[in-house]
Formats: sequence, structure tokens, C-alpha cells
Amino acid sequence: MRKGLAVLAAVVFTAACSKSAPMRPSEAAAGGAAAASADARASVTITAPQLVSPAAGARLAFAQQPLTLTIKNAVATSARARTYTFQVATDGDFKNIAYSKEGVAEGESGQTSLVIDKLAGDRDYFWRALAVSGSSEGPFAPARLFNVGPEVVLQAPVPISPADGGQLGQGSLVTGNASRTGPAGPITYKFEVSSSSGFGSTVFSRTVAEGIGQTSAIMDVKLTTGNIYYWRVQAIDATNNITGPFSVTRSFKYVPFDLSQAVMENSPKDFADWPETAKITSIQFNRYYFAVDFDKRDGPGRWPDMTPPGWSGALQYTLGMCGNLGGTWHCAAIVQFWHGRTLTDSAPPSWVHAEWFYGRWGALNGWQPQDGELVGLFVGSGNLRDGGDLTRATCPAVCERSNVALVPWSNYGDESYVYSLGRLLLGR
Repeated sequence: MRKGLAVLAAVVFTAACSKSAPMRPSEAAAGGAAAASADARASVTITAPQLVSPAAGARLAFAQQPLTLTIKNAVATSARARTYTFQVATDGDFKNIAYSKEGVAEGESGQTSLVIDKLAGDRDYFWRALAVSGSSEGPFAPARLFNVGPEVVLQAPVPISPADGGQLGQGSLVTGNASRTGPAGPITYKFEVSSSSGFGSTVFSRTVAEGIGQTSAIMDVKLTTGNIYYWRVQAIDATNNITGPFSVTRSFKYVPFDLSQAVMENSPKDFADWPETAKITSIQFNRYYFAVDFDKRDGPGRWPDMTPPGWSGALQYTLGMCGNLGGTWHCAAIVQFWHGRTLTDSAPPSWVHAEWFYGRWGALNGWQPQDGELVGLFVGSGNLRDGGDLTRATCPAVCERSNVALVPWSNYGDESYVYSLGRLLLGR
């Protein structure tokens, strides 16, 4: 009799256990989760995995995707291999699933990781996981919240200069800055030049920091005169690991600047034949002036003073500029400097069409360089203004000149170029 009662009691106890431990345990509520579930028929107990990464409340940049979810493996009384189910939702009740994956094999070293699909940016997500052993499932781990930041998108830059099918010598490639959406970091631009439109190989590549409104790269590589080359540019946000698409490809003919082929406007016609004894050492642009310095302006060996006819004082040198108009370079020496005159006495860059090139300057009359347009800046000893009849043979004093430094024009921005022996050391 006692034995029968004992058996009955055991049956009742087993039934009670079955009711308190169903085959599929309920999911964890916001306040916590069951530490384990037991399958009465299979006698399997499975704990919830522990969420490791991303951490609770993590704020992740969009560019950090694809994200990896990592858990600490669950523990089960079954010897069967375990797999895991991962879920990501846009709500804490997991009614709106953004990503789900079942059957993820358990990892080694006590952890399991899963790389998930890219999620939409600028929103919160919740994630959780549970373990499966055979036909038994454990409870979900308590959900964690993380945030994916807004997506950063960079558009293709729009090339400005040289124009498609145009010409370029030693000078700069200029692009308009790329449009962007999202919280972009500092942008740089990668310029490429190739001898083929397919860019199978590049003859020039340079990455430069973004300028104001547009960006330029000085192309100081020596190319083959008369050859056709192709160029393109792309924007890069290294902070967010974003690389935008390349711009459209444009072609140009390489025609290096040759002073002997330039047209001198109301300045010495044989100026190219004058000895090049000086080098431009720096050029600085801002909205109020552009300052051009050279190595024979001051100190021992500087160019001597001279007194032009009709002057009451001495003059040392004249500052000039060259512009490419319709494929032909035109040059004119305009601003007269006496020794000690401030370099900033040149004119606002945006106003040279009125303060420099007026009336007497031939094809340059009224010419205003645009931002990024390649120009040549130079100096010559003595008075070169209105020197159309002046030649080296009739020069009243020293007849010498500097090199012609080619730079992209800047009407309003602060741009600086530093040279040594005529070679660019520092640009922008």
C-alpha cells in the first residue's frame, strides 16, 4: 500500500513539474528573464546566454556596420550540440523584427558571434538571443538597446578645371566640393591622372584636404607635351570610413606653360629672353590682397633701384600676371613696387579686372580670373608697365626676371604657397 502511494505521489509531482516548465518557455519580460528552462520530457535544462557586445546603450556609427553580435554561450544539461537564435528589433517587445537568424552554430572559447545585415541608420534597436539544444529551447536573454547613428553619404565631386578637352600645363586640378548628407567628418579629395580613360595605371595621384567651396591639387609631375590625359577625383571621409564615388572622367591636353609662346600685353615683347635670375618664394591670397615675394626683393644682391622718366623717386620692380585666354597665354606686368613698398599693395584678388586689367592691356582688358583658374605670377626688374617698346637691348638698368609661378586663383579664400628655388614646398 505504501509503495503504491509512493508511485502515485511521484506521478503527481512529475505532472506538477510539467505544468511549471513548458516545452517553450515564455520570453523574457523587460524586468528580467528566467535563468533557465527545463524540458520535462527530455529532462534538459538550458540557461539563457549572456549578451556581450554591443554593450547596453552602445552608440555605433553607421559606418561601423556590418555589426557583430556576441554572446557568452549558454549552459545545458544535454550533450547535444547547441545552436542559437539571434533577434534584432526596433521595439522592446520584438513585434517589429529588423533582423533574425536561427541555427547559428555555437562558437568556441565560450562565446558565439554573428555578423548581421546592415541596419537602417539614425535609430534605436533592441537585441537578444536564446540557445537551442535538440528540440529544446532555452529562455531569451534580457534584451539590450543600442543605437545606430545616421548614415553619411558622399556624392561625386564635380570637376572644374581643366575643362573637358581643355589644356593644362604645370598647374592645378580643381574640383567643386562633394555634396554630403549626415554628420560627415573632415573630407579629403583623391585626384588621379591617367594616360588611359580606363585608369589602368595612374601617372599622378594626390590626396588633399578640402578647401572652401572647391578643392585643388597642384600637379607637379612631368607629363609628355601634347599627349591627352584623363583625370577624376573622389571624396573621402576617413573618420567614418566612407569613400564616395569617383567624379565623371575628363580629358585634357598637356601643354606646359612656355613664356616664349605667351603674348606680352603692353610689356616687353622679349621678356622671355631676359635672364631668369630670381625665384618666386611665396604667394599668399586673401580677400583684400595677394602678396607675391621673391628672393631678390631685399637683402644683399637685391635688384637695384631705378628712376623711370618722369618719376621723382626710385622704382625697383614690377609685379605681373599671365592668364590663359582661349588656349593662348597672355601676360602683363602691372603693379610697380619701389624698395620697401608693402607686398600687400596689390589689389583685392576679386577686383583685378578693374584695378589691373583695363584699357591698355589688350586681350586681358577686363579679365577676372575665376576661383581655381590657373594663373602665372612673376616679377621683373625695373619699370615694365607700359613697356611695350622696351627690350633687353634698350633696358636702362638691370633687365632680369623671375620664374613664372603657376597657381590656382583664389578670389576670397586664404591660400598660401611657399617655394624654394622655384619648387613648391607648401600649398594651401
